Parts: sequence; structure tokens; C-alpha cells
Amino acid sequence: MPLSDAKLRNLLNKKDQLCVLSHRDGLRVKRNKNGAVLWQYRCRYKGTQVIMGLGHYPQLGLKDAQDLVPHLKGWVAQGLDPRVEYKKFISPPEENLTVSRLAEQWLEIKVPTLKPKTQVLYQNHVKKWIMPYLEVAPDTMTVHDWVAYFKTVSDNGSAKMESVMLVRLKTILRCAIMRGDIAPQNPIFNLQANDVGEPAAQGQRYLRFNELALLWREIESAKATPASKACLQMIFLTGARQSEVRLMRWEDLDFDNMIWTLPPENSKTNKAIRRPITKKMQSMLEQLALVYGKTGVVIPGSTPTKSLTTHSVNRFCARMWANLNRKHNMAKFLPHDARRSVSTLLSELEVPPHVTEKMLGHSMRGVMAVYNKHDYLADQKKGYELYWERIEEAIGAIKCTSSDLT
Repeated sequence: MPLSDAKLRNLLNKKDQLCVLSHRDGLRVKRNKNGAVLWQYRCRYKGTQVIMGLGHYPQLGLKDAQDLVPHLKGWVAQGLDPRVEYKKFISPPEENLTVSRLAEQWLEIKVPTLKPKTQVLYQNHVKKWIMPYLEVAPDTMTVHDWVAYFKTVSDNGSAKMESVMLVRLKTILRCAIMRGDIAPQNPIFNLQANDVGEPAAQGQRYLRFNELALLWREIESAKATPASKACLQMIFLTGARQSEVRLMRWEDLDFDNMIWTLPPENSKTNKAIRRPITKKMQSMLEQLALVYGKTGVVIPGSTPTKSLTTHSVNRFCARMWANLNRKHNMAKFLPHDARRSVSTLLSELEVPPHVTEKMLGHSMRGVMAVYNKHDYLADQKKGYELYWERIEEAIGAIKCTSSDLT
């Protein structure tokens, strides 16, 4: 039964009557032989039971003790020692701790656990948008100060970057609050995305089958390396993320069972993704093996041991679009639009959404995510074969039109 203030007051000053009473959420009180009542928190840290003192009642009241629980649980969930973090939390904040310095601490403590590309992105954000402008203590910042800062970001960058930095700074300051470096209240938390800048626009572009056919032919006739051509074609053939195709290795490909398994470290979801190797994909892979060999990376860049870079893929895609725009007035597209194309066109062909979601490498949502671990490989393969069949039909139609004109 949870403790009350009346029960806690009744425990005080009763000497030589040692006892321990549980409250809830891991909280309990221990009355020592001298009659003092000590709040304790009980948890498991790295597989070992930890019982830590929080402070004496009534100096640490019932409500204050309960308010500490979310912090304590949060530290344990992050793999941090709650005893060490609690000492930091109750210590006086470091003087002259600026937003810039807090951002640097965030980079040192939290960011190294993220993926390399994400680390680079966050480091650039801090270096470009925080350090030059926020060498000030966060507790001195008013709403007007924050709005003025975000206006500076917009003037020197873009309205979308304002929204990005709002999210980034909230994350940095929340981490500082959890460490006990700054007070929990800050005016920035009263600002929402629609108060500053503008949210990132949701992409709408997808290519129809006739556009995919034109792109396929343009890639085949282009002067580029076989790796560049195959990479862009495979992105639009599979709907896989650009990085998933670029980082493909021969050991990821099981030709006995015709399965391509993307390892967790190359996946945005940090989970392995399995896709079927279709007939067309197999044919393309065989051509790459003839040119580059069948070990290491499948789609090499400037050196045989390194994958093609993001910049190379984007640049080649931009060149293909420029040619198609000049010849056919085609609207701009990016490699990422391949994913929307696969999902939209196959949905129009009545391929079920749970299949297209697996083809895109998305995690299932809700209860299905918990219990349904099926990859629908057979259904994926039917979808991919149907997709390529329609692209081939569109390519054939273009050839017939060209021959009629000549």
C-alpha cells in the first residue's frame, strides 16, 4: 500500500525500531535505529540490485521523492548508473554553462551511440548553427531571445532549418536537464514547429511506368561506369534505400535461396531486412560480377574495396533527369522517389500494403510489429516480378513508337 504523509510522520523519531516500508515505483523508506527516515530507490543496474539513498524525510517530501522516479528510471533505461547521475542531478549547476557547451557535451555523450552518418549530420548542426550564435547560458534565454535566434537561422539558412534546429536544441537541453546541468524549465519548450520556420515538405513525386522506362533507357545509353548504372537501376527496381543498395556486399546475397539479406548495421531500422533476388536483379548482379569480381562490395566506387558514394549516385541521377527533362520535359526526380514509385504503382496493381511495406524495408506497426515476423518473401517476389514486367512493357512501347517514327 502506498505511503502517505501521515504514515511517514508517524515513522519519525522512533528510535531502536528499524524497519523498511515499500511505497511504489521502486521507492521505499528505511527507518534507522536513530529514528531518521531515509528515502531509498531500488532497481537493477547491469544485472545487479542497487539500493540507493535519495534523502531524508521530511527534507525530501513525498511528492518530491515521487517526482524523482522518472529521472531515475530514465537513467537506468539509458544504461547510466543512477547513483552517479543522481549526484550530478542534486549538485549545483556548473557556472557559465552555455548552450554551446551543452551541445558539445551532447556530442560527446549521446551522439557516439548513433550511426556514423547521423553523427556527422549532428556535428555539422552544432558547429554551424549553435556554436557561433549560442554562447549564452540557457537560463538567461527568453522566448524573444529564442525567436530572434531562429530568425537568424532562417536568414542564414532556411525556414526548414529553423524547425530542424528547434527539435535539435530541445533534445540537447532535455539531455542537460536529465544530467542535472540546468533547470527543468526553459522557454524553448513552449515553442512548437509551427511557431518557427516551416516543417520539411512531404515528397509527392513518383515515376509512372512510362517514365521509369525512359529512365531505364537513358541509364543504359549513358556514359558512366557499370557500377553507377547498376546502382541507380537497382534503386528504382527494388525501391530499397540508396544506402542499402550502395553498401550491398556479396556475402549478403544467398543465391541458393535467392534472398538478399541486409544486415542490421546497414538498415535504418537497425534490423535485418530480407528481400528476394528476382530474375532481373540476378541478371544485373551477374554482369557486375563479370566486371568487378564476386567478393567484397557489389557496387564499388573509386576503389574496388569501397562502395559507391552517395554524392556519385545523386550526381548521376541529376544528370539523367537533366537529359530526360531536355528530351521529354520530365519533372524532377531523386533516387528516394524510387520508393514512392514502387509503393504507389504496386498499390495501383492491387499488391497488398503489408507486402509493399516489406519491400520498402519498413517496420510493421502496432500489434503486427510485435507478433508478425513474416517477411512475405514469396509475395514480395511476385510484386517485384510484376513491377519489372510492367517496366519492360513500357520500354517495349517506347521502342515501337521510336521505330514507327523512323
